[in-house]
This record gives sequence, structure tokens and C-alpha cells, in this order.
Amino acid sequence: SRLGGERLDEADAACFWHALREHGDPYFAGDAPLWRLGLPATAAPLEFDGPQLIEWGGAQRWLRTHAAAAAVREQARTRGGHATLFRGGTGEHDVFTPLAAPIAAIHRRLKAAFDPRGVFNPGRLYPDLST
Repeated sequence: SRLGGERLDEADAACFWHALREHGDPYFAGDAPLWRLGLPATAAPLEFDGPQLIEWGGAQRWLRTHAAAAAVREQARTRGGHATLFRGGTGEHDVFTPLAAPIAAIHRRLKAAFDPRGVFNPGRLYPDLST
């Protein structure tokens, strides 16, 4: 009651949540890259131009912005989280937050153990993780 708003009837609520879950809500349309940020629920607001959508009590945030990937990831990092380029962009940046060297080494060893011939999606998650 402190936040305000109005109660939706059951059918409208179902449509709303379906559109949000399936990215049918108008927020998800547009040309600006779409970022998905995983943050602590109490993290400070993001400081970007562009619309933002907050879910999961603040722990999942969607951001549409043309800001540089490094800037988006830095704000996520300083707030205790990470950023994934969910849709759009130029393809010149990794989709996932770059891994720290020790974690990248573990990923390489796991990939080598489970896919020794490097046939399963080479470079899909991280360009330097092709084999």
C-alpha cells in the first residue's frame, strides 16, 4: 500500500506475467542492446541512460542501453554482480562477463575433459574457449 498501484484481475495479471516472462512486454522491443544483470537485491541503482526493468525484488535487472559493454559490466561488478549481453550489440564483445584467469583455467580443463575433440559449440560461451 505504501508503493501504490492497483490490483489486477486474475486474467490481466496472467497476461502481464506471461508477457514479462516471454519478453512480449513492450519493454523488450527495440534496437538498443538488452542486458541482464544479476545483482544483490539491495544494490544501488544503475547509472545509465535507457530504460531499466527490475525483477526478483531487485536481484535481476534488465537494461536497454547503447553504453559500452565495459561500463555496464563495471557498474554490475561494483554493485556485487555481473552483466550478460542478452540480446543485440555488435558482436565485438563477449556475451558473458569475462572470467578471472583461475576460473577460465577451470573452464578450459572441464571443456577438455568433457569435449576433448572440441566439437560442442566451440567459442560459443567464450571466444577463447574453443577447445
